[in-house]
Amino acid sequence: MKSLDENLKNRDVKGLFKHPRLKMLDEFHRRINAERRAVDMKELPMRAVAIKTSHLSVQDLAYFLKRCSQSSNFSRCFFGSLKIPPLDQARGKQDVKN
Repeated sequence: MKSLDENLKNRDVKGLFKHPRLKMLDEFHRRINAERRAVDMKELPMRAVAIKTSHLSVQDLAYFLKRCSQSSNFSRCFFGSLKIPPLDQARGKQDVKN
């Protein structure tokens, strides 16, 4: 029987990425950090990407990945699409008091 230490050392980390959500998060992480490295910015951790996309379903995440991939600037599309407009812009400035 192998020891626990041997099993942990021989474990294939990429084999853990079987769920579609994890595969897409890995792709987002890889592409965003590639652009950040090119302009000498600090890399984002995987958890930052996961937290920013935690509200999206797997189908929405797949659409979002396709949309960002088709954009000329992956990071700009990623962060720009996740922004939420201020409440007064979303309502059309109807509730503004004079």
